[in-house]
Amino acid sequence: MTAPSLRAYLKQYAAGSVSRDDMLAAVAAWPLEERELDLAHTLPDHQDNTADVISVALLNDQITEEDYREIWRRRGQIV
Repeated sequence: MTAPSLRAYLKQYAAGSVSRDDMLAAVAAWPLEERELDLAHTLPDHQDNTADVISVALLNDQITEEDYREIWRRRGQIV
């Protein structure tokens, strides 16, 4: 079974389909996978449920800096 797509979920949030409160709760509880080291993929486009996906969402203006910090605060990993 394939894990749900964190990248797709964050795109839905950026498009306004998901409320901020729902996004924060969902992403803070999302089961993140360790990123596989694959030198053929320098960007995290091949593995969907990693901390890199959250970072890229920030860089692509899909989430705000405040969203980013709140996600990690809720995960217990204050940035």
